[in-house]
Amino acid sequence: MKNIIIPVFLFALGSLASCGKELITPITPDNVAVVESYLHAGDSTINIKVSKLLPLAEDSTDATVLISGLHLQVNGVPLTEAASGVYTLQLGNKRIKPGESYVLKFLYASDTVSSTTHIPDKPLNFNISSHSIYTDRITTTGGGFPSGLPSDLVLSWENTDSSYYYVVIQYLEKSRDLINTRYASLDLSDTTSISPINASETRLGIRNLHFFGRYRIVLFKVNNDFADVYQQTAVNSNNITNPVSTIKNGFGVFTGMASDTVNLQVFAN
Repeated sequence: MKNIIIPVFLFALGSLASCGKELITPITPDNVAVVESYLHAGDSTINIKVSKLLPLAEDSTDATVLISGLHLQVNGVPLTEAASGVYTLQLGNKRIKPGESYVLKFLYASDTVSSTTHIPDKPLNFNISSHSIYTDRITTTGGGFPSGLPSDLVLSWENTDSSYYYVVIQYLEKSRDLINTRYASLDLSDTTSISPINASETRLGIRNLHFFGRYRIVLFKVNNDFADVYQQTAVNSNNITNPVSTIKNGFGVFTGMASDTVNLQVFAN
């Protein structure tokens, strides 16, 4: 079984902050750290990536320079640098639990970079309208969907407090079996997602599924900061003057989440 993967949408923050707009506080590559960390309920390891905020020229490509040699702490416990700019804390027999709070602190460029996050409760009553779906195989010589498009599946859950939820669709088969063979030349991912919403249901259609076989559908209950950063990185950076960040004296996101899972299988007609 593959691990649950959260698609990485960060960090457009580097380009957001360097888009030529004037920020409230002057930013240079040497005085700003960018943090990326997602604390998932049930995990026994905390992972935090710290990189530099790079100014980008119009003709340059996105680049990441990780920052090594830092001394990070979470709830007062020091982390270990597992790789350059990647810091970990092994919790041993403990697990990240819903309802707990975590405080990150470290010194960078003479400032204390800090952030606090809360782990939300696990989603309640997560259901899918059907655990299987049938569809036609599309070939280069064939037509469209001779039997018609299959109906969308409904993903539903309880959401009495208008919290944000984020859906990840993960293909589980080791070898791919394309629904539409015309996509054979495309670099399709085994993992796709649906943008965070503060509703109690969403629809999953054939547009979200590229292969026949088994899928895992993961519903994450996320904090508002996750949704804010996701939405901001989805828009044109030329319209952004102050990037969203949950990090004091830095940029990025240090956030908690909890999840539940349902399974789906896609069959050929």
